[in-house]
Amino acid sequence: MPSDPGSLIDRLLKLGYIGPDDLKEMRKRSVETGVPLLEAALQADRLHPDARGRILSEALGIPFIDVDPAAVPAGLADLLPEAMAREKQIAPVSCEGGRLTVAVADPFLHKTFAAIEEMTGRTLRLVICPARTIAGILDRIYPAGPDLGPSGPGEGEICRDEAQEWLSAGGPKRVCEKILVHAASRGMTSLWMSPAGRDIAFEGRIGGKVVRLLSFPLRSRDRLLDALRELVGGPPGDAFPSETVFHFESDAGVLAFQASFLQGLSGPEAVVKILPDLRSGIPLEAVGFAPEQLEIAKKVLHKGSGVFLVSSPGREGGATTLFAMLRELYRQDRRVVTVEERHRFRNEGFVQIERRQAEERFPGGWHRLAEALEPDLLMIEHLPDPASLVDLFHVAQSGATVLCGIRRFNFDRALRTLLTLEVDPFLLAHVMRLLSHQRLVNLLCMECRRPVPAKPSLRLVGGRHRVELEKLVQEASFFLPSGCPKCRGTGYSGRVALIDLLPFTPGVQNIVASEAPLEEKLSGLIEEDFYSADRSVYELLRRGMVTYEDVVPFFR
Repeated sequence: MPSDPGSLIDRLLKLGYIGPDDLKEMRKRSVETGVPLLEAALQADRLHPDARGRILSEALGIPFIDVDPAAVPAGLADLLPEAMAREKQIAPVSCEGGRLTVAVADPFLHKTFAAIEEMTGRTLRLVICPARTIAGILDRIYPAGPDLGPSGPGEGEICRDEAQEWLSAGGPKRVCEKILVHAASRGMTSLWMSPAGRDIAFEGRIGGKVVRLLSFPLRSRDRLLDALRELVGGPPGDAFPSETVFHFESDAGVLAFQASFLQGLSGPEAVVKILPDLRSGIPLEAVGFAPEQLEIAKKVLHKGSGVFLVSSPGREGGATTLFAMLRELYRQDRRVVTVEERHRFRNEGFVQIERRQAEERFPGGWHRLAEALEPDLLMIEHLPDPASLVDLFHVAQSGATVLCGIRRFNFDRALRTLLTLEVDPFLLAHVMRLLSHQRLVNLLCMECRRPVPAKPSLRLVGGRHRVELEKLVQEASFFLPSGCPKCRGTGYSGRVALIDLLPFTPGVQNIVASEAPLEEKLSGLIEEDFYSADRSVYELLRRGMVTYEDVVPFFR
């Protein structure tokens, strides 16, 4: 049972943990706030660390001990990861049967205690212990290695001698920089810095596999994290920078990365994505345009300034098409500005900005960004508010080529969005160059696809598609995904965009600029110069490259 608060305060006075002036301040706080004396003592923040532990012990009924670190068995280190123990200041002191006794300075780490019980399969018994004693126990059962040296040769791709040279030449920052350069040169997609047992390990991902590059003693973590923060451009200390893109020069040229700092159960970790250079990215021919669509798209793209709008149902696919259009137009004498949802690639010669940064730095509309950066080519990956297209029409009218994406369910909704904007129809007709809507569809793995004996139902097929599909169903074979080593068991080998296209030819411009009602304009535009995805869908079905279920929405 907890003892009388007064007797505990008297003992703390005798031990020298509380001074007379401190006690006077605590009693005054207790009277003013109406809280018990022990609670007021904790709130006063004038206690010796051991006094705080004794008060928590008495208040919570948890034993307070001051054990000799030398008496703690070193083998207990195997029960608790060093990273977690040092981060949370928890030290194992004994283990009897199914119960593990741990010394803690903070008895309120309930999630951590639950994780330890799940990890060890044992129930926990808590004892409160001075922080200096916990530190002594941890130093005994987790002995430190050499200062910031790799934990041993042969554990990773980077050898100890090379790492020691980096340390001598430039300290932890040089080590982090060289590890990133090594990961990029190996074609890795990402790099993790995280606790692994008694080490802090650098591990990279390449071809679906995780590869250990180098490891250091766990006590080096703070110095390595501070060095990585410095590379990223964030301040050292406890606060983590937000997801940040950074770059530096190497012998191979400029390398770009995206860093994220996380607070894991075993302490802080860092994840760095290596942003590939897209100078040789996907060309317009590989996006998914049918031959006649590709021909008209290229012709319209090279007409000059204007707005090119790419609609898609979701996040994926639109950016790939926009970047392909951008590369079709790019020349070294043209200033390119891209506004992206998040950086996934590095593009040599482009000014790349994330949308949240653009909105913070250029409030008031896209014309403010255009005035400041003077782009010849402006690409905006996603417009959350399509009404801002009106601002972009004026940017294009001043001589820029604007490529941008919106999210709409289908082509009809994308076209309706465009035609109902609060803008002069004449301006819309003569500044718009191209409207496209695309939907991604999975491509079957040709190695393992399996035939379907039954013919698909045409019950959901719309009238204008029925004749063509009835003929195709009689002639073609249909397939479903299966799974094999080549496709990693997914049954699919990638995706392709199926695209509906409306170029703003003179006939289309006349309809858009007319005073006709909306529905009349819609039907007139479809009849005038609309390039449907239908032919591409029929061809994919005929060649057995997609499932009927994946493309049936096109036929409703």
